[in-house]
Amino acid sequence: MKFDKQAKIGYLFFSPALLIFLLFVGYPFLYTVVLSFKDYNWFTKKDVFVGLSNYVNLFSDVTFWNALLHTLLYTFGTLTGQMLFAFLIALILNVSFRGINVYRSLFILPWILPTVVTSLAWRMMLHERWGVITYLLQVLKITSERAAFLASTQTALASVMSVSIWRGYPLIMVGFIAALQSIPSDIYEAALIDGASAWRQLISITLPLLKKMVAIIVLFRTIWVFNDFDLIWLMTRGGPASATETLPIYVFQRSFGSYKFGEAATIAMVMFMVLAFFSNIYFKLLKDDN
Repeated sequence: MKFDKQAKIGYLFFSPALLIFLLFVGYPFLYTVVLSFKDYNWFTKKDVFVGLSNYVNLFSDVTFWNALLHTLLYTFGTLTGQMLFAFLIALILNVSFRGINVYRSLFILPWILPTVVTSLAWRMMLHERWGVITYLLQVLKITSERAAFLASTQTALASVMSVSIWRGYPLIMVGFIAALQSIPSDIYEAALIDGASAWRQLISITLPLLKKMVAIIVLFRTIWVFNDFDLIWLMTRGGPASATETLPIYVFQRSFGSYKFGEAATIAMVMFMVLAFFSNIYFKLLKDDN
C-alpha cells in the first residue's frame, strides 16, 4: 500500500510535465503527421487528403535533394569544425593561472551574442564592397580582388558554415573544459613518470576518457545543427541561387512562402525520419562500443 501511495504521488507530480509535453510536443507532432498526407493551403483554404502523393512528389523533386545535400554538408562541416576548434581551445584554457576565468569568458562571447547580431555583423564583414575581411584579404594579396563570399554559389555555404562554427564552438568548449578538469591529475603524473610524451598522454588518456562526453555532444549538436534555420536565413535567405538552401529553409519557404503546409509538413517528417535513422545508427554503434 505504501508503494501504491508513493506511486500515485509520483504520477501526480509528473502529470503537469506530461500534460505540457503532450500539448506542445505530442499534439503538434501528430498534427504534422496528419498534415503530411494532405494538400493543405492556408491561403486558399484548400484541405484535401492525398495519401502518399506528397511523399512521392517530394522524392522526385530536385530542389528537395539539393536541400538535403546542403543540409548534410552543412551539418557535417559545422559539427566537425565546432568539435575540433572547441577541443583545441579547451586544451589551451585547461590550465590554472591568474585571470584564466577572464579568458574563458571572452571565448564564450560568440555563444552569448544574439543570432541576429552575429548574422548582421558577419554579413557586413564578408561584404564584397565594404567588408573588413574582404578588404584585409585583398590587402594581404590572398585574393586578387574583393571576394563576394556570400554572393557566390561556390563560397556561400562554406562561409555560413564558418560563421556557424565560430558561433557554436563555445558551448562545446565549456563541456570539454568540464570533462578535462574531471580527469584525475594522478593519471597524468603516472604517465609522465613512465616517460609518456604529451602527445601520447593525449591519445592514450585524454581522448579515451572523453569518449562518452564526445558521443553525447555529437548526438545533440547533430540534431541542433541539422535543424539550424535562423543563422542561415539571416545571412543568405537560402541564396544565392539556392546554394545555402537547407531543409529548414525549404520548409519555411514551402509553408510561409507558398502557403503549402501539407508539402512543408512532408518535408518536416522526412527531416524527422533522417534524424531518427542517424540517431538509431548512433545508439547501435555506442552500444556495440560499450
